[in-house]
Amino acid sequence: MKRYVLPFISSLVAITFVTGCTSAASDQLTVKDPAPPATENTGKSPADATKGEKPADDLLKQFTVLASQAKEANELTAFLDQYLAKTDTKTADQLFFELDQYYEKHLPTINDNFKALLAQPGKADKLYALQYPYDFNKLEGDDSFKQWLLNQTKGGLVLKATKDMSFYWQVDYQALQKYAASLGEEGKDYLSIQETETGKPYLGDGGLQITRAELGPRMVEVEEYLVNYRSSPRAVKLRTLYIDYLKTYLSDYRYDAIDEATMKLLPAVKEEYQNFAKKYEATKTGQIVKDYLSEVAKNKDVVFEPGKPNESIVGELKPNLSQFLNGLEVRIARTMNP
Repeated sequence: MKRYVLPFISSLVAITFVTGCTSAASDQLTVKDPAPPATENTGKSPADATKGEKPADDLLKQFTVLASQAKEANELTAFLDQYLAKTDTKTADQLFFELDQYYEKHLPTINDNFKALLAQPGKADKLYALQYPYDFNKLEGDDSFKQWLLNQTKGGLVLKATKDMSFYWQVDYQALQKYAASLGEEGKDYLSIQETETGKPYLGDGGLQITRAELGPRMVEVEEYLVNYRSSPRAVKLRTLYIDYLKTYLSDYRYDAIDEATMKLLPAVKEEYQNFAKKYEATKTGQIVKDYLSEVAKNKDVVFEPGKPNESIVGELKPNLSQFLNGLEVRIARTMNP
């Protein structure tokens, strides 16, 4: 995959994951492997068999059944730990994306159940007693709760907390980098994008968490994915992320972007846009930023209307800029959709 030179190396949509917890052994689901297929002449030598390799179709069938029945994600990661490095990159991507779908399908319900679990007397206090990053081996007085927490980390999840110390699980794409060497190009690119976003989300706790300069290369990386894998099932999710990135880059840093006395784009910000458009002139994103600057120039660099007295300093976007931003989704759909 052709890559553009980015100012930094990628490390979202952060995804959270929760599951119900119980100490009753009878509640634990035992996942049985599907019946093995009839013996076939696969052409593999006895040496191949000793490596523990399985035909790709067999691996995918087993993993699909496992994903449909697994109670926790650590059952899936244990399977990948055993087999992912022993298959071809195309199959490895399929297995990894199946894991990602498992996360996406189960996350909301599981997080809700986790909140209910923490409402039980003493559970949350045990977590508050730990310091970030949380080492669950240090949790005392509740072995079943400790083991459940450890199982979540084995399943590729990481515990996070908001500023008000509300706990939640999200996929730990940094930990899942252990699979990168076995993946194909699409799998590696998808993993890189998700690791960057979940490792340092661009939004969080009600505001922007990264600078415009940090956000710029993320847009280009996601564009690369959308152009190269436009028919991928994951393109829909990443296209939404790309649009969010782009609108944020162009409009959400308003108080750091204008001279409040004139409502004009600050020279330093204008120069940053110009440098970005020049550096990435071969990309669709670079062209969009260049076109945005052209719209700004029509207003002699004025971006916003003045705010209303006693209400706000900054008013609405200039009509042509508002129209430009509102038309981005149609423009992107026309150039990047399948």
